[in-house]
Amino acid sequence: MSEAWFCYTILFILACLFSASMALSAYFVSRREVYLGIMAFFLIFCLETALILLDEYSYLKPSTREGVLGFPFLHPWIKLALSEVFVASVWWVVLEFIERRTWMRIAVPCALCGFVQTSAILLAPDSRCAQWVFYGVRDVCVWASLGYALRTYRVHADDALRRHLARYRAPFLAFAVLVGLVLAEDSLMMYFFAPLITDMSFIYHLSERNMCENVAVIVCAVLVVRSAAGTLTVRFHEPPAATSTKIERRAHDQLSRYASRHALTPRERDVLALILEGKDNQNIASSLTLSVGTVKAHVHNIYRKADVSSRQQLLQSFWRED
Repeated sequence: MSEAWFCYTILFILACLFSASMALSAYFVSRREVYLGIMAFFLIFCLETALILLDEYSYLKPSTREGVLGFPFLHPWIKLALSEVFVASVWWVVLEFIERRTWMRIAVPCALCGFVQTSAILLAPDSRCAQWVFYGVRDVCVWASLGYALRTYRVHADDALRRHLARYRAPFLAFAVLVGLVLAEDSLMMYFFAPLITDMSFIYHLSERNMCENVAVIVCAVLVVRSAAGTLTVRFHEPPAATSTKIERRAHDQLSRYASRHALTPRERDVLALILEGKDNQNIASSLTLSVGTVKAHVHNIYRKADVSSRQQLLQSFWRED
C-alpha cells in the first residue's frame, strides 16, 4: 500500500471521527436527536474505511489483477451490519429534519435493504453482480429517503417547516446528485475500469473505494461541523440575548417554527419575540400597548404550552430547538 493512499485513508477516518465527535457534542448540548443519526452516519463510514485499510495493510485483499477480478466479498456479514446501520442513520436524519420520524418509517427501508443485500450475499457470493447489487440498493435507499423528504416538503409541511427546510435546498440537491454519482462510479468501476487493473496500481486501490462517496461524506462533514459549531456556541445555561445581527437572524428564523410547534397564538408569539430581546413584562406591555396583567397571562400561557416554568427554561427550550 503506497504512502499516499495510506495517508489519505487515515485522514478520511480522522475527518469522520471528528465529525462524529462534533455531532455527539452538539447532541449533549442541544439534545437534538438528529445529531445522533449524524454521529452514526460518520461512524459507519469510519468503520467501513477502516475495513478497507485492514484488508490492504494485512494483504487480505488479493494482490493480483486476477484476484481482484474475482470480486471476493470480504467481511460480507460485517458489511451487511454496517450497511443496515448506515441506512437507518440516513433515514433517521432525514425524518428528523422533516419532523416525521417514527420507528416504522426507519424499520421498513432497513428491512427491504437488508433482504436484498442478504439475498445478494447468499445467492451470488464473490461475484461482480452481488457487489453491485449490495451497494446499489444502499444508494437507492438513500435516494428514497430524499424523495420522501421532497414529497413531505411539497405535500405535508406547514409554512414554518417549509421555510426552515428551504434553507437546506442547496445541500439537498448537491447530496442527491452525489448519490447518483456514487452509483454511477460503482457501475463504471465494476464493469469498465476493473479489467484495466494492473497489480497494485492506482485503480487497484480505487477498486475498494468510491471517490464520489468520499466527496459526499466530506461535504456532509463540513456542513455538520458548521452546524454543530453553531449549536455549541449557543450557551444554553446562559442563552444568548438578541444583541447581534447574527443572533437576531437566527431568532427570527426559529420563532415561526417554535410558535407553530407549540401552538402559540399570534399575540403570544409577539410576546415571545420581546422576551427573546430580554425585555421584562413592563417593557413588553409598553411595546405592545397592553396591560401588565395581560402580558403576564400571555407569558403564563407560553410557559404552559412550552412545558417550562421560568424565562430561563423558556430561552433554553427555544434555542435548543433551533
